[in-house]
Amino acid sequence: MKLPQLKIGDLVARIPIIQGGMAIRISTGKLAGEVAAAGGIGMIGASGLDFDELANEIKIAKERAQGGLVGINIMFAAREFWGIVKTAVQEKIDLVFTGAGFSRDIFKYGKENAVPIVPIVSSARLAKTADQCGAAAIVVEGKEAGGHLGTDRPIRDILPEVREATKLPVIAAGGICDGKDIVELFRLGANGVQIATRFVLSDECNAALAYKQRYQSAKKEDVVVISSPVGMAGDPNPICRPASKKRCSQASRLRFLSETLFP
Repeated sequence: MKLPQLKIGDLVARIPIIQGGMAIRISTGKLAGEVAAAGGIGMIGASGLDFDELANEIKIAKERAQGGLVGINIMFAAREFWGIVKTAVQEKIDLVFTGAGFSRDIFKYGKENAVPIVPIVSSARLAKTADQCGAAAIVVEGKEAGGHLGTDRPIRDILPEVREATKLPVIAAGGICDGKDIVELFRLGANGVQIATRFVLSDECNAALAYKQRYQSAKKEDVVVISSPVGMAGDPNPICRPASKKRCSQASRLRFLSETLFP
């Protein structure tokens, strides 16, 4: 299958794969920049960064991106949500992805500053609301995604409903591990996919070596559902399949996507 381009507003990614923005300094400028240079969309996990740190990570990403697209992922629930967003916009970020809550005001701010806003949702109802508010695209996550999402439904059930609810580009996320998953989700109506966990094993990922080794040694039964402090079910970042145990030497060329996702 030849992968189509992904268009979000006036922005075009040659490869319709978004590297998920994992927070607490897992997805930083080095990884995001290399993914962007390879033709995907590189995302910096902005939650947990102070403003100066974020500005520096955006500069690192832009230096590596070779003109490719770089965005941030920020939780609406984050204490410094607006400060993070404004810092990113000042640093000429290409896009802002936001989840863990829903802000109507951010769409107006994005329009005023010509920065596409992409909300992360888990229902067709919220996707439709986001469309009406001015979203540039929609990320839809099912229960397979890492984090606390507020849904117990799989992505393959939610995606067709979201596709029917909006004409915006729809990006599927959660538990996507290989080319078979990508093709299946495109056939269900996705215009792109967001993959996070598999990028942890790239050299460019900022995670500690011990963290990566734990991912490499994980087995299927190690993936469990836990409860958040507010009582919502959610998955910790799962390592998807045995093929994921191969560390990726160059995220900068998305080589592992061609070698392991499309063998």
